Amino acid sequence: MDFKQVVGNRRTIRYFKSWQPVERAKIQTILEAGRLQSQHGNAKLIRKAVVIERGKTPDAVRDALVEAMYNQPHVQQAPVFIVWAIDMSGWDSLRDTLKELIDVRALNSTHGWSKEFIETAVIPNPDFNVMAGDNVFAEWLSAFECGLAVGSALLAAVDEGLGTALVTGRRAQIRQILDMPKFVTPTQVQLVGYPAESPGAGGQRPSPAFENLYFSGKWGVPLRSDPEVSAHLKAAGMLQEQAPVPWRADEIRALAQLFGLPE
Repeated sequence: MDFKQVVGNRRTIRYFKSWQPVERAKIQTILEAGRLQSQHGNAKLIRKAVVIERGKTPDAVRDALVEAMYNQPHVQQAPVFIVWAIDMSGWDSLRDTLKELIDVRALNSTHGWSKEFIETAVIPNPDFNVMAGDNVFAEWLSAFECGLAVGSALLAAVDEGLGTALVTGRRAQIRQILDMPKFVTPTQVQLVGYPAESPGAGGQRPSPAFENLYFSGKWGVPLRSDPEVSAHLKAAGMLQEQAPVPWRADEIRALAQLFGLPE
């Protein structure tokens, strides 16, 4: 699927075919998309995930996670959970990772990189000295990098013809259920499955105007969108019909009856 179409097709799916499993190849593809996303901090072992599959993961573990995510209907229905997490111990390997990037010529002397620079400037920097406790910046960067991976994983799920959504839950409880160490923090849980609702889920959700989000030259000066570009993006499928489509209310009533949910 074309990238612009994937971006346009992405929705938060809240009705899944609980009876239809997700192929392992598609799960791997989603995870690979996260693995290969940008790693600005160059600590490659920061973002990790635990995959929970209906029928493969013990029911007691899955049921406990459903409860930790507030027993939401779409959580109960989804056949796959990807529990994304931040592993702060991943910063321990930063020195070796940076040296490896020099060896493969991804970091170069043209930009001031050397193994001596890593030892004398980068590693002693409090921003990266996570295990010494000076980790405010590193925590922020770790969360940002995990978010990058999750964003790619969401789009990969759509590209594989799946429905997907992010949900939150009681993090301490999720950590305990999955036996995560104290330096690992579960972030968001990505639900994955075949959608029981239409993939378009009633149309593209309302978003703020382009000019309210992006500025030109300085803060507060709107960057104006070009109508011709917008027309091109509509033709490419990135900009789509806005919610709600006329038949959405009927679809929700049918789904409520299918899953025994209040109308």
